[in-house]
Amino acid sequence: MSAIVLVLVTMLVLALISVLAADAAGGDNLVLRDAGALARVGGPIASMIADLAAALTLGGAVVSGWLLREQADRARAMTLVGIGAAITTLARGASLAFSYAVATGQSVGSARFGSDLSVFLATDLGIWLVTAVVIAAAATTIAVTGTSRGTARTVAIAAGLVAFSSAMTGHAGGGENHEVATSTMLVHLLAVGIWLGGLAVLQLLPSTSRDDAAVVRGYSHLALICWIALAGSGVWALAVRMNSLSDILTSAYVQLGVAKAVLLIVLAMFGVLQRRQVATGFGSSAAGQQAAGTYRRLAVLELALMGLAVALAAAMSSSPPPADAGTPPAGPAGVLTGYPLPSAPDLWTVLTAWRPDPFGMMLACVMLLVWWRPRGPRRDRARSIRLVLGGVVLVLLTSGPLNVYGKVLVSAHLLQHVLLLAGAGVLIGSAVTVPSLLQRLLATRTWLAALVAAAPVALLGAAYAGPFLRSALDGHAAHLALQMLALCGGVLMTLAVRCASGTRRRTLAATAPLVLGLAAGILLISTDLLLAASWFGATGRTWLPDALADQQRGGIGVLVVSVLTGLGAALALRGRGTAADDHTAKPAAVAPTATR
Repeated sequence: MSAIVLVLVTMLVLALISVLAADAAGGDNLVLRDAGALARVGGPIASMIADLAAALTLGGAVVSGWLLREQADRARAMTLVGIGAAITTLARGASLAFSYAVATGQSVGSARFGSDLSVFLATDLGIWLVTAVVIAAAATTIAVTGTSRGTARTVAIAAGLVAFSSAMTGHAGGGENHEVATSTMLVHLLAVGIWLGGLAVLQLLPSTSRDDAAVVRGYSHLALICWIALAGSGVWALAVRMNSLSDILTSAYVQLGVAKAVLLIVLAMFGVLQRRQVATGFGSSAAGQQAAGTYRRLAVLELALMGLAVALAAAMSSSPPPADAGTPPAGPAGVLTGYPLPSAPDLWTVLTAWRPDPFGMMLACVMLLVWWRPRGPRRDRARSIRLVLGGVVLVLLTSGPLNVYGKVLVSAHLLQHVLLLAGAGVLIGSAVTVPSLLQRLLATRTWLAALVAAAPVALLGAAYAGPFLRSALDGHAAHLALQMLALCGGVLMTLAVRCASGTRRRTLAATAPLVLGLAAGILLISTDLLLAASWFGATGRTWLPDALADQQRGGIGVLVVSVLTGLGAALALRGRGTAADDHTAKPAAVAPTATR
């Protein structure tokens, strides 16, 4: 009972802090409309509760799906996850109502409240708020259906999608920094969710799992990764929401961000002390029991500080950042893309063009950290080199010249996604372990292996030929989805080829996507129809003004990449065919590694 009272008192204190901080950060701004006292007080509180519950859902699901080893402990953890998901759904619903009130200036419960709700729900903000509620409700349903690892991992994915939806509702950060602002927000939400929620669930488990050395070491590694992600994304996110360094002295919003940074530094000190206790061990000796007790006390203090940070974050989410008052880039390109028109492409400007993408960088870092995780298997040097190269190519493609010019040149946009598929995706797919289920399914079914290998190319072509391309150019969520389609498609394509048993079957499987790539290149060169003409034909370029000619150059690039990929596949199949045959001839030998 005392623990419940302590939790309630803590929540009341955090709610008061979030309301006061939101009032200070909002000040006398001209962006938000006065929707009454209930919306002013309820908005930050609902946002704080939603963030805390979402963190409990995500972190608890990650701990249950990947760290816990006892079924009874996983069942208890999944109960907490289900409760967290249910609270997230209710709090997100309340947050939607308060957001509508603030956006329209209508007091909750007034006669006009809800009169134009359909209009609000049709906006980008309304769509993402509803999406978050629907996915949170789905996560709640999934969480109560079972306690297996598979169920926990499914809930973790759903909770990650809730974080994604929440990130898309964040402040744009002013014109040309919109994509950086939303991507850093996504990294931030995922990191704080895994860290805070995982630690909270561990403290609510019996001591057998809470103090289990393997579980604690695994969580400690995750917490360190989350701290690094929070520090990087937090500083980056605050920077793009500021107009200048003077905002630190004049903007309450920025000052709240600085306060969060100070809390993060204190949490890092706590983390160092906790890792020392973990290194000591939680055995039955006096030293082990003392280390376990110290670790738990530090964990409780850490949870309190993280709760305070979430309360401050909720206050910031209810207030406009200084950069919202910034002037968007001028010209047609600025109106379309949110970025100024880049300089005419020459060797120097292309080599030095750089627009960092937090999402691509995070993905590459997480991939490498998972590859070299403490409890992971020994890695073959050649495979590790290919994975590192894949990560480097991923960062260069999502943050380099093609990311800069891909917004205004259809050729650059095409090459970025084709190289994500045939470059980064193939390198990563050639390094990771082939899933045993996929290998059993495709090993002797040549036609199915060819179909699976060709599917990513066909889907990418369909995305370019249909209306989705325009959505990907105009919206950050669809933009990320198209990039992930290309990257994951390249991984799947490579795995499908590797699954086929024998050099002949692999050759046939590899031929299918290459033929589609060549056909796409020829079609792009010969067609008179411009892809996303309302976009690429309206950027106001004074250099390379013929968009159709640029598309034909992109078609030539697709042909070149397809030919080079085919030559590389032929050399790989010829030089390593015997080793690959041995690998697929013994599927049972790789199964333990694949499921480890």
